[in-house]
Amino acid sequence: MSATIILGCVATLGAPPDGGLPGLLSRTTLDRFELLQTPELWGHDPADNSYWLAAGGTAPLPAASGRLLAAIEEIIAGAERLIDIASLEPFASGEFAAAVRRGLARAARRGHPLTVRVLYGRHRFVAQTDADFEATIRDLAADLPADTAIRLHACRMETSDDQKRPSWNHAKIVAADGREALVGGHNLWHADYLGFAPVHDLSMRVTGPAAGEAHAFLDLLWAWAGRQLATPSEIGSLHAIRWAGGRIEPAGPPPPVALAAPVEGATPVLAIGRLGAGVSADPRGANVGATVAAIVFRQARASIRISQMDFGFQWDGVNFWSADVVAALADVLTDPARSVTVQMVLSEPGAKTAAGGPYSFGTTLADIVAEMRRVIGDRRMTGSMQLAPLRFSSHGDRWQHDGTQLKIINHAKFWMVDDRAFHIGSDNLYPHNLQEFGYVVESADLAREAREQYWNPMWTFTSRLALCVER
Repeated sequence: MSATIILGCVATLGAPPDGGLPGLLSRTTLDRFELLQTPELWGHDPADNSYWLAAGGTAPLPAASGRLLAAIEEIIAGAERLIDIASLEPFASGEFAAAVRRGLARAARRGHPLTVRVLYGRHRFVAQTDADFEATIRDLAADLPADTAIRLHACRMETSDDQKRPSWNHAKIVAADGREALVGGHNLWHADYLGFAPVHDLSMRVTGPAAGEAHAFLDLLWAWAGRQLATPSEIGSLHAIRWAGGRIEPAGPPPPVALAAPVEGATPVLAIGRLGAGVSADPRGANVGATVAAIVFRQARASIRISQMDFGFQWDGVNFWSADVVAALADVLTDPARSVTVQMVLSEPGAKTAAGGPYSFGTTLADIVAEMRRVIGDRRMTGSMQLAPLRFSSHGDRWQHDGTQLKIINHAKFWMVDDRAFHIGSDNLYPHNLQEFGYVVESADLAREAREQYWNPMWTFTSRLALCVER
C-alpha cells in the first residue's frame, strides 16, 4: 500500500526513505491492528451509574474496559523472550496490576528465560517513594514461583529535574518479543479508568514489526539509565532495581535480548518517539517526533480530526502553544487551493477525577479560538474549524453520583488527516518536554475503522457544543 503521507513526512524531515532513527522516527509496518477505547459508553446517560464497579457493588466493568485489561494480560502472557512495560506514576493499581500479575504468571509457566523491564516516569506531582515502587514490583511478581526463569528489572526515572526543563517518561507501552505491543494514552490507574466518572482514552494493539519499535524506544531510556548509574549527571534521578526469587536488590539495566524478526505487515506505519531532555545530546534527533503532527497536518487536503486532553498548556494563567502546530492549521485553513475541515474534541477545562486528579491545564475553547484568529490574521479562511468539549450523550453534561457532579475527561492523543493517516500514542499537541511514543498508521481501511468505532460516535454527541473559528 502506498504511504504518501508518511513518505512526505520522512522527506520533509530529511531522513533516509528506507531508514530513520530506531524508536524515534522509523518507517515500519503492522500486520494486525485493534483499537482499544475506554469506557466506550457512547449514548450512555451520565447519571446512570450501572457501568461502575462501585465498592461493594456487583456491576460488571464496561466491555471495552474488560477488553483493555485482557489485552494487557494476553500480550504479557504470550511473551517468550522480552516484556516491556512503561507508564507514568502513580504505579499500577487494582485491576491493571492484577492483569499484569496474571500475565506474568502465565508466561512463567512456560519455563522460558524471560526478561521483564518495567519503567515508570517519575515526577514531582505524586507522593510516592522508592519504597512504594519496590512494593509495587513485589506485588506484580507476587504470583511468580521462587525458581522462575523470569528476570525482572525495574526503573523509576526522571531524566531532568531542572526546574526550567523537567523531563520524565510519559509513554504508555506494553510490548512483547518485538511481535506485539499496546501503545497509546492509557495509564495503569484503576480509579481513573474503572471507577466513577472514568477517563475517556484511546490506545492501539498492533502485531508486526511496528511492535519492535516500542522496544527500540525503551532501549534508549534504559541505556540512559545505565549511563546515569555509571556516571551520575547533575540533573535527573532514578531508582533501578532487580527482582529475583522474591528479593529486591539494586541493579543496572538487563543485558540486551535478541529477538526474532517478525513477519512483515501490509500496513505502513511511522513509529515516532521523543526523548525530552537529559537523554541525548542531540536535541533535534532526540525530539524529531515533536515535528511530525505539524508536517502531516500541512499535507491535509480535506480534513483534520483531533482528539486531545488540551490544545494549549496554561501555566500561571498564561497559555503556551505549539507554534508549528498552530501555524500549520492556520495555513491549511487559509490556503486558496483547498478547503480543509478541522474538528477538535478536548477535555473540558478544569476537569478532574473523583480523587481530584487534573485532566486539564485550564486553556479554554475561547482561548484557542482567539489564538487561531491571531495567527490567521487578515487571511481569508477557505476551510472551517470547529472545537468542542467531549460529550458522550445527547443530554447530560456531567457525570453524576450521590450528589457529586464531575466534568467529562478526554485523555486521548489522536489525530487523523484526510481519513487516511492517523496517530495514536502518548504525545499531546501542547508544548512539553517529556518522553513520548506513538504510531502514525496510513491505511484508508484502518482509518475508516477508527472513524466508525471512535470518531463518529464521539462527534455525534460532542458537536452539539461546538464553537467555530471565524475570521
